[in-house]
Amino acid sequence: MSGRRSRNYDERVIGAWGLTGIGHPDTIIKLLGESPTPAAVQCIANLLDSPGGLKFFDGPAKPREVMAAARANRVGVMGIRAVQAGALTAAIDRPLPTDHPEVRDYERAAGFRRLSAELGDDPAVLAHRYALSLDIDTLVLGVKNRQELAGCVLQRKLDPSHKS
Repeated sequence: MSGRRSRNYDERVIGAWGLTGIGHPDTIIKLLGESPTPAAVQCIANLLDSPGGLKFFDGPAKPREVMAAARANRVGVMGIRAVQAGALTAAIDRPLPTDHPEVRDYERAAGFRRLSAELGDDPAVLAHRYALSLDIDTLVLGVKNRQELAGCVLQRKLDPSHKS
């Protein structure tokens, strides 16, 4: 942390700080080990380990390594992109070019949607349940309509043991 930010932290001008952990993973992992540590880090939390269109760097995203580094340094983990911008739902809700990262991930997830259908589950709800099984403290719901929101809320009521 830079001198001014560190001083503001030490002087309690800021109470806590966090990282958006979707950028260059090696840099994020390094920052998670520095002092003062952030209070929380946002991490990709989906079954594809994919940031989709948020990825702006070469190489793998390494969200699980980021989560592990956060845990090793006692940093809270906020899961994001549980449904990967629609790629892990029944259908993408907006027109996108065929080479768009979300469309490519949607195609990669065809087997997941087949499994969801066999189980009789909405893929969006199943994707959220999967994300909640990861080593995270909280999850930002990635719903795109009221039906998906209702499904996630119902799942939470049926199984309150999951993190929220």
